[in-house]
Amino acid sequence: MRKTSSRAALPNIEIIKKGAAWEVRWDYQEAPESSILFQRGEYLRGYIDGTMDDLDIQPDNVCCASGQTGTVKKLNEDQATRLRDALNRVLIPIVTKEFTRLQNMNSLPHLRMVDVSEA
Repeated sequence: MRKTSSRAALPNIEIIKKGAAWEVRWDYQEAPESSILFQRGEYLRGYIDGTMDDLDIQPDNVCCASGQTGTVKKLNEDQATRLRDALNRVLIPIVTKEFTRLQNMNSLPHLRMVDVSEA
């Protein structure tokens, strides 16, 4: 049987100061619970695009932005902080809930996840 982790592999979301400007970067962590970020990709992309529009972030400042990874540059401190907070509000709960769901599924005797090497 596959060993499960005791903690969810939460996305890394960070703010970096680059001279006078700020940058926000995020990246998912490779784990079974992270697959939910790909499954909910369309929803997450809409949420992130809407948040950036609300924060008046110019499209030229967006290197990439998806539910899995992203880099947004040339922000002021308030924009960077608010974008990070918005990403924390959406990405962390989605991955945490999927982790809990997978843990619960794995504890059911008739639905235990089987390691591919055992099959």
